Amino acid sequence: MGRVSIDFSQQLVHSDDFDYTYLVPPKTKIEHLENQKVIELTALRKFSSAYIKEFDVCHVIHQLPKFTFKKAKKVVLTIHDLNFLYTKNNLKQKKYRHIVQSAINKSDAICFISNFTRDDCFEHLSIPSDKITEVIYNGVNDLVAPSERPAWCPEDNFLFSIGQFLDKKNFHVLVSFMQQLPQFSLVIAGENNTQYGNELKNLIHQYKLETRIILPGAISEGEKSFLYHNCEAFVFPSIAEGFGLPVIEAMKCGKPVFCSDKTSLKEVGDKFAFFWQNFEPDYMLDIFQKGINEFKRDNSVIMRQLQYANSYSWEKNVKGYVDVYKKLI
Repeated sequence: MGRVSIDFSQQLVHSDDFDYTYLVPPKTKIEHLENQKVIELTALRKFSSAYIKEFDVCHVIHQLPKFTFKKAKKVVLTIHDLNFLYTKNNLKQKKYRHIVQSAINKSDAICFISNFTRDDCFEHLSIPSDKITEVIYNGVNDLVAPSERPAWCPEDNFLFSIGQFLDKKNFHVLVSFMQQLPQFSLVIAGENNTQYGNELKNLIHQYKLETRIILPGAISEGEKSFLYHNCEAFVFPSIAEGFGLPVIEAMKCGKPVFCSDKTSLKEVGDKFAFFWQNFEPDYMLDIFQKGINEFKRDNSVIMRQLQYANSYSWEKNVKGYVDVYKKLI
């Protein structure tokens, strides 16, 4: 969400349709907002929304907001996913469902980042017919290829994956998968000091794959770009995504993408990704081998894939939201 907030606001500052003010964390310097109007989200403002009354529209960019906005004149709410329905126990599902439903009830326009998320919300939540509803896809930035290889990066052929080390990312299925691919290493980037991260480390140790499955932890944008541009393929077995940003990032770098067909990934991967319908190791290997061969055989696929990936732009994203703001005003 931090990445989405930064990229969205970086594009929004170029929009002159309205006079914008940005709500930012306390004592946080954000370079591209230095010459913009900003309000700090102090502890008081988390619980009192009196300051919002002066604005025509309040855009809440996440379905689990950390501040109250009940005194806003008009509200746009962006819903990214209902992943808690797939990853949490019944008690937590009830809790998060209540929070999202309350946010919906206070909003005038509901925007979803994928058709899957929209359909999920209409199935599991109550969205009154008088609400404006729109699907507005996230934008995806271009990744410039850096020339310097990270010191921990394998020098042989490697596969790449990235994400939070949570159960929903399903990284553990890649361990037995990698056991069948001795010609490749695997880099899984992301903050891994979590319970699931520790479980994954133990599994890697159990399979004696410590030298072939690299967990560098959180990485820089430059390191991420290097991995996308230099991997043989991107693998993403996640079972709960509202959008699936890494899928499009990998396509922008001309790489074959192998991912699950769960939640939004079938939609976002479209006809350009190779999908795992289950995670049985032999089946995953079969899909991978067929996909790699198909990708290398068709010289035009990279260009068509890139054209598709480039359709996810922040310029288009902001235009979609500006149109919603105009409808409300």
